[in-house]
Amino acid sequence: MINFSLRQLQYFVATVEHGGVSAAARACHVSQPSVSLAIAQLETALGSALFRRQASRGVELTAAGQRVLAQARDILVQAAALGAGGASGELRGQLSLICFQDLGPYFAPRLLAGFHARHPQVAVTLLEGDLATVQRALRSGKAELALTYELAIDAQTARSTLAELVPYALLPADHPLAAQDTVSLAQLASQPLVLEDIPHTREYLLSLFWQQQLTPRIAQTVQSFEMQRGLVAHGYGVALSCTRPAGDCSYDGTAIACRPLAETLPAQRVVLAQAPGAEASPLVAAFVASAQAAG
Repeated sequence: MINFSLRQLQYFVATVEHGGVSAAARACHVSQPSVSLAIAQLETALGSALFRRQASRGVELTAAGQRVLAQARDILVQAAALGAGGASGELRGQLSLICFQDLGPYFAPRLLAGFHARHPQVAVTLLEGDLATVQRALRSGKAELALTYELAIDAQTARSTLAELVPYALLPADHPLAAQDTVSLAQLASQPLVLEDIPHTREYLLSLFWQQQLTPRIAQTVQSFEMQRGLVAHGYGVALSCTRPAGDCSYDGTAIACRPLAETLPAQRVVLAQAPGAEASPLVAAFVASAQAAG
């Protein structure tokens, strides 16, 4: 008979979700040796190494660790339900969600609030990153769900569509092009461009020009959507984006003009993507259902 404890499973899952033993110990409010010992005992009980320990990259799941992770999460959810009385049907447990950094502030707070109202006993670990980070978090099992653009996930990954966003132009409010109802990519290509220079986002935005045989004039690269909006608002250049917050102004209140593109371009789908290789847990299914109900 294999002997392991729920606490060992809890520390194992926490180490995956927080990216290392030290971070897991802080999240669980225990010492680092306690987490290390629990994982070592779990590996002994299962007869398999769950992590590859690499000094430069922290911990990385082995193939056995990937298999155990989904089962460990399910066991912890079931144990939480039993602890709550079982028959009540109330969901309890921990869910990990990673958001693409441009979409997160627009979608995540509303979705989290709606989910908490329906399932107050479920704690959500919220992570953020660029599109490449989102991909890695899903593949590694660090996150069970990702709020992201569809272009950032593999074709085999299960996903649910939440919205479709069409690319548009961002302009200084007093820019001559802001007087137009629509703006063409050719017109944008002739202007200094402020480009969000993060993995996948950069390639996607530039591809819109390349498909029209256009080469934009990149004036500045930035690492965040809000820096991009701020520079555009203050006349540093023009930009392209799909995400559009309510209120067309930068952080400091300076107005931005947002105009549709003259070209008909496919929309980018905003999706909830599920970690590959495992069936949706009750918590994952509940979050997806709550997000879809929120509209």
